Amino acid sequence: MVEELSITNMSQLSEIYEGWKNLTFPNPQIEKLAKKRIAICVKNDCEKFLKNKSCALCGCYMPAKTRSIKSHCKINKW
Repeated sequence: MVEELSITNMSQLSEIYEGWKNLTFPNPQIEKLAKKRIAICVKNDCEKFLKNKSCALCGCYMPAKTRSIKSHCKINKW
């Protein structure tokens, strides 16, 4: 049986797509935002930020997630 995608899942898919698109095709304004966001993860020594550049809490690859304008940190750091 195929599960229906909920609105939440569709929103998450949209955020994932946006992040990977912006990682692949850089935009100067989004790059500026991404640098600020990733600096919060790295410089604040977030315990959830893993060496493979993913988040232990949400499982996202942070170089892509930080480039999704709609995305946010699950523990409200950015």
